Amino acid sequence: MAPTQEEELKLRLFNGPLSQLGPAERFLKALIDIPFAFKRLEALLFMCTLQEEATHLKESFETLEVLCF
Repeated sequence: MAPTQEEELKLRLFNGPLSQLGPAERFLKALIDIPFAFKRLEALLFMCTLQEEATHLKESFETLEVLCF
């Protein structure tokens, strides 16, 4: 889950020691410095679940086809 724009802005503007941040905030602070990190992660998730989603859709269409004929 990506941070909100407000959360991202707060992390970008944070200038204190990283030890003041919790583990999740430190992780997000590192991620927001990577160009398009969240879009890349979303694309990776899509690629990982594509086959499962396609199989589910195929099964749904097969069920629909059986019911219609």
